[in-house]
Amino acid sequence: MKHALIIGAGRLGKGFIGETLANAEGWKTTFIDIDENVIEAMKNKGYYDVCVHRETRIEEHRVRGYDAYTWKQSGAMESVIDADVIYFVIYPEQIPQAVCTVCEGLYRRKQQQPDKKLCMIFITNKNHLMKDIEQMFYEHLPEETHAWFQEQVVLRDSIVRRSTDAQSNAALNIRTTAVLSLLIQQPLNVDLSAIEWMETCDQLELLKDVKVFVVNGPHAASAFLGYYKGYETINEISSDEEGAAFIKEVEKEITEGVLQHYPLTKKQLYNLSHFPAAKGEMVDYIYRVAYDPIRKLTKGDRLAGSAAMCYAHGLPYDAIAKAMAYGFLYDEPRDKQAVALQKSIHEEGILQTIVKLTGFAKEHEVTKRILYYYEQLKKA
Repeated sequence: MKHALIIGAGRLGKGFIGETLANAEGWKTTFIDIDENVIEAMKNKGYYDVCVHRETRIEEHRVRGYDAYTWKQSGAMESVIDADVIYFVIYPEQIPQAVCTVCEGLYRRKQQQPDKKLCMIFITNKNHLMKDIEQMFYEHLPEETHAWFQEQVVLRDSIVRRSTDAQSNAALNIRTTAVLSLLIQQPLNVDLSAIEWMETCDQLELLKDVKVFVVNGPHAASAFLGYYKGYETINEISSDEEGAAFIKEVEKEITEGVLQHYPLTKKQLYNLSHFPAAKGEMVDYIYRVAYDPIRKLTKGDRLAGSAAMCYAHGLPYDAIAKAMAYGFLYDEPRDKQAVALQKSIHEEGILQTIVKLTGFAKEHEVTKRILYYYEQLKKA
């Protein structure tokens, strides 16, 4: 039996990766999370439930038979030593610490199972991380293990094309849509071809850039606008006639920018970004989608990156700039990054905060447009 280790037992870790592997023949699953509450909940109940919205049906799956540890527990390192695949289902800022900790197990793995192949798959919407992540491993591993690591371990990026939600990371009732597969950078050194919803592909870095812009960009805009209007769910803003029209305009601007900037046809873009409708209406909360507005507004990410791309090609970016203004107004008190964003605006001013996050100069036309909309919306 093959062994999959999932680092990050939150919504996506349990509801997508864990649920998918639980329904794949011949796989044992272990979860590791830094949050003791998450692991304690999984252990105490011994199972969790996932409502899976497919294209033609809704399935209720009960996932059990897993192991779950915090890094403080001995089983965690034993899992690193034994795993065939390690999925990192965590936020980008958590990766450095996770890599450092995993390296402790890799050192022991070289001693105990030197000939066993290992594939590490990183599941995050942030692109262009893999070279830095590889460097992290070499920095934390003893020099005498570098040749072994290069021969036995592969690091691969992925593209997430699924919505998964729950009340919290510790929640044991999760909802997910299952209409498109996880795209994984190839080649792999472990065969995942028999696992549903996991698919290898070429040109992943290019496709991930495009996906983050054309899928996550409008999604973030929906959340920021929905919050501004006082809604709690993406479903509500999607049903709002004015809101839906605005999001469609954001999507149109981003799509035009992508087609000008990347060597893709309209058909290729459609195949990557079009999500078939899932049966039933899965509630998607604004809090989940808008989470960490600083990252979503940062230079090169879904909105700032889209605006820069459109500006560079002489294309309209007005709706994108307005979406970013909604983002700078996002002040959800439960979101630490939203609180930090508002603190920056209060202490440094909105103009300096826009410049600091987006990378646009003070006199740049995109900066001026974001600032204009911010001030107009603030007055409304």
